[in-house]
Amino acid sequence: MLSKKKSCLLFFFALVIAHPALAQDSDGRFERLKRLRQVMETQRENATNKVSQESLGAFSKNIIQDSYGGRDMLLYIPSHLPLEGTRSMLVALHGGGGNAQFMLDHLKIDGVAEKAGFIVAYLNGSKAARIGRDMKAWNAGKGCCGQPYENKVDDVGYITSAVSYLQQKYGVDATRTYGVGHSNGAMMTQTLMCVTNLYTKAVSLAGAMMAEVLTCPDAHGHTIYDYHGLEDMNVPLAGGYGTKGVSNINFTSAKDSKAFFEHSGGTYVQQIFKGADHSIEHINEVSQKQDGLTIGERIAHDLDLVP
Repeated sequence: MLSKKKSCLLFFFALVIAHPALAQDSDGRFERLKRLRQVMETQRENATNKVSQESLGAFSKNIIQDSYGGRDMLLYIPSHLPLEGTRSMLVALHGGGGNAQFMLDHLKIDGVAEKAGFIVAYLNGSKAARIGRDMKAWNAGKGCCGQPYENKVDDVGYITSAVSYLQQKYGVDATRTYGVGHSNGAMMTQTLMCVTNLYTKAVSLAGAMMAEVLTCPDAHGHTIYDYHGLEDMNVPLAGGYGTKGVSNINFTSAKDSKAFFEHSGGTYVQQIFKGADHSIEHINEVSQKQDGLTIGERIAHDLDLVP
């Protein structure tokens, strides 16, 4: 298995390959290396964090593997579930360069799912770049992200079909199916909220609205909860190009994301965490200091997943 450092280096060079303009910009070489070091440092910080409270009470035996459409997925199935057809499910989407296992490890919501009795489905995107098999991304729109965007992968269609498959197989109520995503996965989740009726409520962690439409046809009656760190330098609240991370994407601002979705008839609730940056762990830490809620508990509360 590749070390985290090697994996990060592979992802960096993969992005250079995926974006020829980056490779040609010799003047930006040191800036890119600086960003790479920042990414590696963030990964080291995340790896040393203690297990957070929302993962307590989860059981590794309750994590199962499944697949759909040629992509693997992970599911957390709590020990006790409501009757078939009445069950709730949270669909979790990883960020760019991540995967289902990464999201499971960092979101740490399985303990909350165990106590509240809802299923968590961790889906996988497709390859983010030409190298790095386990590094995946989603085509969320407006350049984001990597090869899925360049190759026009129909992730809206894939996720919609995969969720339908899971609902039928595991006895999930379609009206009790919700979404959460981080970074590129958050953007994918916001796109789904804009152009499908897959969820009525979803949480976006450090994301933005990147859907390539003039208006959101399915926003009416939908609510996006946008959790964003004030110090996020990867996907800045003010939008534009981040100063951390290795992506070269002009992100929509939080203000414009909210205005766009609400102009289409939806509700966009922003929760800004002062002192948090782009990482799930740091947003979680600030959330707990703010009012005692872990990020998993906050997600479950906002999405009505707790009894």
